[in-house]
Amino acid sequence: MKVSIIIPTKNEPYIQKLVDKIHEEISNLNHEIIVVDKSDVTPKLKRAKVLRQKSDGLGKAFLEGLKLAKGDVIVLMDGDGSHRPEDLPKLIEKTKSYDIVIGSKYVKGGRTKDKLYRILISRIYCLFASLILGLKVKDSMSGFAAVRRKVYEKIRLNPIGFKINTELLYRAKRFGFRATEVPIVFEERKFGRSKTNLKEGLKTLKFIFKLKFG
Repeated sequence: MKVSIIIPTKNEPYIQKLVDKIHEEISNLNHEIIVVDKSDVTPKLKRAKVLRQKSDGLGKAFLEGLKLAKGDVIVLMDGDGSHRPEDLPKLIEKTKSYDIVIGSKYVKGGRTKDKLYRILISRIYCLFASLILGLKVKDSMSGFAAVRRKVYEKIRLNPIGFKINTELLYRAKRFGFRATEVPIVFEERKFGRSKTNLKEGLKTLKFIFKLKFG
């Protein structure tokens, strides 16, 4: 089994350290790391493929990386250090039994070190998405997931913004793909500022309604 890890980035100073830690954590697995970058200056990274993003948005960045990915399992994770490489082995291992494995802050054993107001916002969005879209996961807005390649071969995604896993979970239901969650620790980003803002929040709400009713 080969694993492809896709990391969309934009001006992320932590990315080389993240790449190095990923290699350490899954050194026993056949894997590749694909960084899809939208930075002002494209970083030169060791032991990672770097793709200059042509489109806009994290979701579209992931799809660009997916075209290059050779893995049987595809992992999407953030490039700011909020998703820990230490959690990768259990996500990947779980794909032996499930098609979609979500790294979840909100199942037993999971936790987040985010600021209180951001936790509250995240909880509200997750609950709203689960109710409207009928998703049976607690962290439906998670950006950390390991997915079997066959899922992406079957489902055509049209991401808006950065909530591509929400769309994946929703569209996967009609095909009978099995999804589960495993607990992760969501860290505070290592450097820089979060790109999440009110504009992205409104886009997310619009996206949820578009998925359901559009």
